[in-house]
Amino acid sequence: MRRFAMLATTVVSAVALAVPTVGVTTSSAAPGSAPQVSGSAFQAVAAAGKLKVTKAFKGVQPGIAKQRITAFVNGGGKVKFTLKGTGITKNKKVRAKKGKAVYKVPALGTGTYKVTATYNGRKGGTKFKVFNSNLAVNSTTFTFSKSATDTRTYASLSGSVFFKDAPATSGFVDFYQNGNIKGGSDSPFFLGFTSIRADGTFDASTNFGSQITKGSGLAGSNLAAFEPGTYTFQAYYTADAGFDDYISSNFITVVVTP
Repeated sequence: MRRFAMLATTVVSAVALAVPTVGVTTSSAAPGSAPQVSGSAFQAVAAAGKLKVTKAFKGVQPGIAKQRITAFVNGGGKVKFTLKGTGITKNKKVRAKKGKAVYKVPALGTGTYKVTATYNGRKGGTKFKVFNSNLAVNSTTFTFSKSATDTRTYASLSGSVFFKDAPATSGFVDFYQNGNIKGGSDSPFFLGFTSIRADGTFDASTNFGSQITKGSGLAGSNLAAFEPGTYTFQAYYTADAGFDDYISSNFITVVVTP
């Protein structure tokens, strides 16, 4: 409190020297008493005490906990973060370390959100967007016969991609067993990929089933043919080979029969 009082006096003095007739008023008082300060000067002090808050990304994908909000503080203790969006309010206290507190935002649905950070009476905030993105497949259940001699009789897998509020116009759809994407195309669970068409659709056709039962069909696979049994896969869309931003489909269950 003492520090704040000194800061207020300094700011008031600066305002009084720079603009003697605006923002500061004095009333008759005994010599040596403090002048009466108008609201504008105190607003300047409050603005100087606003927390600096930053976000890691302007926008993130739905269902992926990637966003990080950082509040910069002078001191220790905890910073309270309040997340607000349509139909949602969440509060989280994060301990400050080395002058900052980092809030790991949970996975969210499409929309615009605001995060306010509060620390020792000071506040700051930022907004970010969760994009309208979706990877849809024509079916989430398939059955393929391993003994089939003509895999062209298999059911086809196709779908569409809506990415960052618009249909995807390029990129790739990768398939991973159990959704194990670590390592990208080098993952031992990588089944293969297909490309996106200009209209945002893709068609793995019967190659999806052929890759599973015969070990060939999709490009780039690291997996051998599967024996009879029940397996789970997931499709992932990425705009480029960097795989730094992606969305995924629902899980796809595949039954391989003899």
